[in-house]
Amino acid sequence: MAYKTDIEIAREAKKKPIQEIGAKLDIPSEHLLPFGHDKA
Repeated sequence: MAYKTDIEIAREAKKKPIQEIGAKLDIPSEHLLPFGHDKA
């Protein structure tokens, strides 16, 4: 059984906007310091 590489996993991940994740955690967007636009 071959394991997927980190890059394969990252490419297959469904990314979400950081603001959407912050909103679900009740973190106001002005308190977020994003390094990019989304997270996997």
